[in-house]
Amino acid sequence: MTLTEARNFLRSELLVVAATVVPDQTPTVTQDVGPVDQGALSGDRGPESVCTITVETGDPTTTPDPEAQIGFAAETLESRGWKVTFSEVTDGRHELTARREGYDLTATAETTDWRLTFTGQTPHVDDL
Repeated sequence: MTLTEARNFLRSELLVVAATVVPDQTPTVTQDVGPVDQGALSGDRGPESVCTITVETGDPTTTPDPEAQIGFAAETLESRGWKVTFSEVTDGRHELTARREGYDLTATAETTDWRLTFTGQTPHVDDL
């Protein structure tokens, strides 16, 4: 599998999960910069090695229920083969992490915001 194929898989997976969790809304890709060097933020330069994608969804007309959103996101991810781990709730922020075949993602929801955010990263290019 190429890095572009891995990116496309991750993007479609995030969009499907987001649309399943909040079915009456259209998820929005808010970050998809394409392949980048994993160490780019620390000043390292090298070959492109990972892709990071963020998808947001939610219903602005409803009261935020982050516990329910994260719970349903976990069920949806697990049904699609992801291994899910919940983080401790901190300052009204509910979060989970999930892994599947080298892909990583986080889902976050907060008591003060209607948005549900999924951020995923492809496996390192050497692991594809």
